[in-house]
Amino acid sequence: MHKSFDIAIIGGGNAGLTLAKNLSDHRAAENIAVIEPTHPREKHANWCSWHHEENLSNYQDAIKGVWDSWSIIDDKTNIKHNSSEYKYACIDSALYLSCIEEKLRTSSIKIIRDSVEKIKIKKNNKRELQCENNTYEALHVYDSRPPEIKDDSLRQHFLGIEYELHNNQNIDAPILMDFRVDQACGLHFIYALPFSDNRLLVESTVISKKFNEKKWYRNQIKQWIKHRNLKVNKIISEEVGAISQERCSHKNKYAKAIGARGGAVRLSSGYAFHNIQEQVKLLAKNIASDNYNTSNIISNRIHFMDNLFNKVLINNPERSIELFLSTACHLTGKEFAEFMLNKANILTWCKVIMSMPKINFMKELIR
Repeated sequence: MHKSFDIAIIGGGNAGLTLAKNLSDHRAAENIAVIEPTHPREKHANWCSWHHEENLSNYQDAIKGVWDSWSIIDDKTNIKHNSSEYKYACIDSALYLSCIEEKLRTSSIKIIRDSVEKIKIKKNNKRELQCENNTYEALHVYDSRPPEIKDDSLRQHFLGIEYELHNNQNIDAPILMDFRVDQACGLHFIYALPFSDNRLLVESTVISKKFNEKKWYRNQIKQWIKHRNLKVNKIISEEVGAISQERCSHKNKYAKAIGARGGAVRLSSGYAFHNIQEQVKLLAKNIASDNYNTSNIISNRIHFMDNLFNKVLINNPERSIELFLSTACHLTGKEFAEFMLNKANILTWCKVIMSMPKINFMKELIR
């Protein structure tokens, strides 16, 4: 195999393979490699975000569900949003990534099943990628591997179970947050996606600095299922994950970071799919114009606001649920989707800011 490339992409997840596909579409470079040890069919995850309906055709072979409404719930409130412009969709990561790899087989892009262990600079200014099984070199390197999360970092951690139900269920739209669960271990909510009348994904999600035992999340899900009188036929799959809600610093003078590693995560919500897609689309366009630099897809202003939100959240646990409910309550479905997609205009931001508890935010600003 040829071992020298113009561009090497480390990692074959959403950022890595989508960048490769966009580079192929733009015919931005002829000699490209994606280095990823795991086959796409082993990458089981549910990637959810809001989309314009016409854009969903880009993911049609991997969509598990599409909805035009969603809700956020606590003991006293049930906020229901709907939008004719934005659809909430769930994409099967294994199917999406497998489709991209299949399309890349007819291109000049190489998929290398290997794991990068170290990156060095050579005298000819090329990067040397020392892998588990081989060594490669490239002029430009983009690192899309998930960032390491520090032990004391604020994070969104979750365990999700997809069920086949015995009875017809009474959930016909996504529940983004159901706060009617145990709040003793941090801000905790249930996230539920109804893929059909008898197929349901339920995730127990906590925002805190400490993980819980897997048994704890499973018990929370079982209690929620029982409370809604749902009868389980069988478990289809289980998913575990964690998303940092603090900015990750992974500067490497030999490789440019993209994806979650490259700051494409909204720190206040953990949503990343749309931001990653936009980041690599822009990068591929730039590379086609001979500009190999990455761009900040989320502005410093938004990072600042998200960090401030998280500080208020963690230092005022008695008001944490209120923060999310207030945001959702003061926005329309369209505004809520655009806010989550990093597309909110000044008016929407003003609505969000005015809905927040002012004293708590002022205290965090002057700390």
